[in-house]
Amino acid sequence: MGDGLDGDAYDALVTAAETYRAAVVVRLAGEAGLRTGEIPRVAPRHLRDAGVASDASLLAVPDTDAGASDERGAESSTDGDPTERIDRETVVPAPLAAELRRYAESEGIDDGEPYVGVSPRRVQMIVSETAERASARTDGAVPPDVTPRDLRAAFARRLLVDRGVDPHAVREAGGWETLGPLDEFLGPLDGRAVAEAFAAASDPEPSDHGSGREPTALAGFEVLADGEERDAPLATVPKRLVESRRWAEAWVVRGSVDGGRTEVVGAAGTDREVLVDRGVTRNGQWLDAVEGGDPVTTTDESVTGGRPGLAVPVSYRDVTHGALCVVAENEPPVSEVERREIVALGRCLGWAVTAGRWRDLLHSDAVTVVEFHTADEAAFLARASVALGCRIDLDSTVGVTDDASRLYLSVSGARPQGLADVVNEAEGVSDLRVVETRADGCSVSVRVEGGSTVRTLTEYGATVRDATAEDGRVRVVADLPEGAEVRPVADGLRAAFDDARLASKESVARSSRSESSFREGVADRFTERQWAALSAAYHGGYFDWPRGSTAEEVADAMDVSSPTFHNHLRKAQRALLDGLFEAEHRDRT
Repeated sequence: MGDGLDGDAYDALVTAAETYRAAVVVRLAGEAGLRTGEIPRVAPRHLRDAGVASDASLLAVPDTDAGASDERGAESSTDGDPTERIDRETVVPAPLAAELRRYAESEGIDDGEPYVGVSPRRVQMIVSETAERASARTDGAVPPDVTPRDLRAAFARRLLVDRGVDPHAVREAGGWETLGPLDEFLGPLDGRAVAEAFAAASDPEPSDHGSGREPTALAGFEVLADGEERDAPLATVPKRLVESRRWAEAWVVRGSVDGGRTEVVGAAGTDREVLVDRGVTRNGQWLDAVEGGDPVTTTDESVTGGRPGLAVPVSYRDVTHGALCVVAENEPPVSEVERREIVALGRCLGWAVTAGRWRDLLHSDAVTVVEFHTADEAAFLARASVALGCRIDLDSTVGVTDDASRLYLSVSGARPQGLADVVNEAEGVSDLRVVETRADGCSVSVRVEGGSTVRTLTEYGATVRDATAEDGRVRVVADLPEGAEVRPVADGLRAAFDDARLASKESVARSSRSESSFREGVADRFTERQWAALSAAYHGGYFDWPRGSTAEEVADAMDVSSPTFHNHLRKAQRALLDGLFEAEHRDRT
């Protein structure tokens, strides 16, 4: 199974984790090489800096108590003891180390308390449940029967095969007694490979990238991280990619594949007109990355001249803005590492496009108000309103995870049980919760992962101001930044809901309300101590992530007890939110 769990499958497995704890469980096995019985034993006090040039950390793995199990899953105690013996130390990559620290803080886990306070048997169940969910989401690309043992095998394979780490170091990190379990990943070497290994061992000057190659996508990530030309990332990223000696050409194909509406933007290393003449906007494998949402490699003679090429989705959550395409200067073929780099860059670019729209919307003095209509049965609100003969109004949308939102709905003319029946039959909609039951209807919330016009528009960077469903037709009104292109948003909505159409578009000036007037409107709501608590917490970094100061530290700075500080702070926050939402209500009415 370790051979079958490649990088993309592993990423999909982590993404499918339903809870923060489940993601931690999977990553401790897959990225730190912990056994089933070891995962419930490690605590924040076991994590420390490695003291080397890399950003990696070391995680001390406590000795197993008497009666504790190996990967077969027998029960073991999870009681920590500061004096316990340490079996070994394993290396934790910097992203996982940061995630463990964030997890401990967000969950209030003490220094000696285990990250995962469950039995080894429950660890196995968490991995199994996550694998089944990932398999369903990826149509079997992730095996449904992944176990912690398979994750450890993937840990070994990634280090030995993908990164070329010394087998001795891998054996020690994973706690294997011999190199025997690692033999399957240490295939035979030909004479040239043996010679290269000896040469690398005797070379006092290691290569820049540790693998004998130069980075090929780093410049693309840098331009996004630095915010350079943030108004045009689709044009800037291809330009930076061709600065590497690996990629001769780079461009973005954007738009819908329906009706020949696809266009080339941000071409570098070649002209847009040349690419259009090659047919990249009309047909071929390049468009598969837009339509299918999966990476595509090609050596299509008409497009690449026989050179290796790669197209990856430019996507954010369920939205694909287009495809990032690169053509190599020459051989060799696109490697697995290069493919994963460009795939990750495509995801980051998709996020940058969506975030740019949100930023523009936040700072714009005017907005483009768009109204869309759809009666597609794939839209949950349309299906529910026609099935129950009711009217449904959207009250609010709250992001739950990267893949799910919770819609708060006001329903007229239907009872909760009827809605529950519709939810049970709807794909991507679940977890109906009743907020209030009225004589003529009810207020409920539902979790949505798909089948939502509201969620789709939000992921395209729009702010939904109103949504109503009645007689099987959904009407959604949303704001886009002034000057934003509406067509890609409309095309994206139509890709999700076949009959979706743009009913109206209008430029509207925002009502002016300055920051000072807002502050004046809420300042008189605070007592002196409440304002002091809020100000001390803010300037002390209490609201930062990670926190600059704990509540106890801020309370000590104010010379008050922690309960007193919490009392003042909670009342101040309530006053602040009252001012915000009451003002929002006045603006709407």
